[in-house]
Amino acid sequence: MKCVPNRSILCALVLWLTLGVGCSRESTSAAPATASGEAVQAAASIPVPEDHVPAYALAEGQRYRDDFLRKNAQSASDLRWRFFYDAEENACLEVTVTGKAGYTWDTPTWIGMRWSGGGGQVGNGEMNYTLTKKKADAAQYRLEERRKEAAFRELEEIVLGVAQAYDYDFAGAYGQSVKYRRAETRLAVCDGYADAVQRAFAGHPLVASVEKWAGHKHAWNVVCLKDGRRLYCDATWYDGNSVDEEGFVVEVPQRDPVALTFDVEEFNSLGGAVDTATGKKVAVHFAWRGVQQSP
Repeated sequence: MKCVPNRSILCALVLWLTLGVGCSRESTSAAPATASGEAVQAAASIPVPEDHVPAYALAEGQRYRDDFLRKNAQSASDLRWRFFYDAEENACLEVTVTGKAGYTWDTPTWIGMRWSGGGGQVGNGEMNYTLTKKKADAAQYRLEERRKEAAFRELEEIVLGVAQAYDYDFAGAYGQSVKYRRAETRLAVCDGYADAVQRAFAGHPLVASVEKWAGHKHAWNVVCLKDGRRLYCDATWYDGNSVDEEGFVVEVPQRDPVALTFDVEEFNSLGGAVDTATGKKVAVHFAWRGVQQSP
């Protein structure tokens, strides 16, 4: 089976480093039903606290403050920052400067950083989608929460092993000429990734069975745990190989947070991405036509 996921996320970063500007002196479709039913799906959903600040924003806020105060040591006594999402769900870092005696600022508060969302294509280019930065951050938060469970970490390590063992076969899928830095790399499209996941989990003490699902030129897995939970796994997108400017395949797995989740809605909507054409939440995986479970 030929896999053409063609899924890429391009996150734009817009940066304003106004270090010293304005300062003047003296002038201031869901999956088939499971035995556990809705209770399992509800338990799989992880709410994101309203006051959650992503790690990248915490690091950038501290870096911005230190850099600003160093460059404006004569005129600024302090700089504070506030993280929030704007109406378009871009992530923003608002900063406010306090001037030293004798100095004021024409604009003491401004947006120091803004991170926008991204987008891509699914279904062999048949659907364009957008994913806001707020929804992408929420997906990453939920993955980090899942990682607090030892069982999940153990399962993720197995999927990560598959992602590290294989690189995406761009020539087989797209006819695209690329280079690989490892001469011994194993190539696969989604069907091969899904088969590798089945082999990797065979006989695992936490796993009852591993389903392989396929449809619309894509394949993925559902890892059925002995405790009744269903772990939705798309090893192809979890790996998320891209091609760098020199034409080499980037071998480090992206570890896409929505590609390994207990939440079927998160899995089936890429974490809340929307169809660019309709504005409605995307429906992939189980919602694609012609989907079926492999024997």
